[in-house]
Amino acid sequence: MFRLNRAISACILASALLPTVAAQAATYYVATTGNNSSSGTSSQPWRTVAYAAAKMVAGDTTYVKGGVYSEGLVRFNKSGTSSAPIKLLNAPGAFPVISCKPPANGVYPMVLLSAGTGRVALGWITIEGFEVRNCHDGIKFKNLHNSTIRRNWIHHNRANGIFGNGTKIVIDRNKINDNAGSHGIYTNGSYYTVTNNLIYANAKYGIQLNGSSTSTYNSSLQPGPEYANSYNWTISNNTIAYGRAASGMVVWGSTCNNARIENNIFYENGVSSTSAGAQGINFISTTCKEIVIRNNLAYASGSGATKFLGTGATKGVHYTESGNISNTLKPNFVNAPATLPSSPNFALTSGSPAIDNGLSLSSTKISYAGTTRPKLSAYDMGAYEYAGSSTALAAPTSLQVMN
Repeated sequence: MFRLNRAISACILASALLPTVAAQAATYYVATTGNNSSSGTSSQPWRTVAYAAAKMVAGDTTYVKGGVYSEGLVRFNKSGTSSAPIKLLNAPGAFPVISCKPPANGVYPMVLLSAGTGRVALGWITIEGFEVRNCHDGIKFKNLHNSTIRRNWIHHNRANGIFGNGTKIVIDRNKINDNAGSHGIYTNGSYYTVTNNLIYANAKYGIQLNGSSTSTYNSSLQPGPEYANSYNWTISNNTIAYGRAASGMVVWGSTCNNARIENNIFYENGVSSTSAGAQGINFISTTCKEIVIRNNLAYASGSGATKFLGTGATKGVHYTESGNISNTLKPNFVNAPATLPSSPNFALTSGSPAIDNGLSLSSTKISYAGTTRPKLSAYDMGAYEYAGSSTALAAPTSLQVMN
């Protein structure tokens, strides 16, 4: 009887708490005509993205209206929950721009997701629908979990496009290009899903799967080893091209077991490298195992690096490969010659060897352009899914195109 009464009391208490949680959830707005002293409603919006990021708590959503927002540090330091995430989204039909100011007082401008120093975790946050430019790192996170970075254009930042550590992170349908100091994506941690992204013309690697000594678990810095060690990654249906000084991606170190690298297109990377270099996937001090490399297309014309895979790992020991098309067939993009054009377009044209040669993957059901896969008999390789001449869209610079 005592157990029954205690269970009933617990249920009553939980029911009583539910309305409180729901009541806390709010919807806010930001506009270039707003004021941070306002209430944050659609008719009385806030002025800065940074103010919204600092104010939101679990369950809150902020819609940012169109325009250019000159921001310093945009910081999230509170978590959502699985049932009440925090969401920073573009307003419907709008494409807001976060254009960072120069550094001031030793503070680097960026979009930062961090609860603070030490091992504190932060999670259940979505950032979707923004152009992020001229920052130090475009989007940086520390000890992040269960969060999503989707449908953003992250470019011309001084270091990395996306940088940090965490677990259960989704990086999907972004355009990440011309980040001048380092890499397109440079992260460590476990259970990453990196899918349907266009990644091109970054200074170094398009994707760095960091399983090096810098990803070793430290109990004073990370909540658990899953925030540091880089195992169980899915890297699928990305198009990675024109990397200036390095290959499309790198698998680095000893903590990167069980990575799946599938359905990607690697094209003309390692522009300033020699022909003996890897333009597809490089390996550095790689002792990880059970890395699966399947159904990727890699092509380089010979003006820079040409090899699909580097020599720093052993086939059959560290990785297996199958179904790859390596340096024999061009992907036949709409507009992507051997050297980077001013407006590249990585949509596929008729006859591309990438069409119908991908694996069916639930994680890439929706392509970069917002269309579902497959359109023909099977999934395509790369970020786009070919569906006839209508696929030949301009490279998206607005969410109206990105869908």
